[in-house]
Amino acid sequence: METRELYHDRVYTVDEVAAIFRVPSNTVRRLIRRGDLSAIRFGRAYRVPRSVIDDYFDLPPVSFSPEELGLGMWKDDPSVGDGVEYVNRLRDADTRTLREIVEDLHSWQE
Repeated sequence: METRELYHDRVYTVDEVAAIFRVPSNTVRRLIRRGDLSAIRFGRAYRVPRSVIDDYFDLPPVSFSPEELGLGMWKDDPSVGDGVEYVNRLRDADTRTLREIVEDLHSWQE
């Protein structure tokens, strides 16, 4: 009889993966449903192998274009020029402290 070593990858629940990624469980479920995160389905429950999590952390960092960050909304305004530079100019001109900015944001919600 031939002896064969079986390798069993540790598997994690959705809640455990959420804790590892520091995101809500719904986000993990969404990644699984979209196919962005591989998982094994047992009835209504998902299990994510450790190798999948390790591979996910090895992905190259995502970079976004200025348009994807919402800075392209000024592209048709000739007075703005480059959206990124425009936002940086606005930030530099704002002399409020962080506390004042947060207070302003709260006042807008009232």
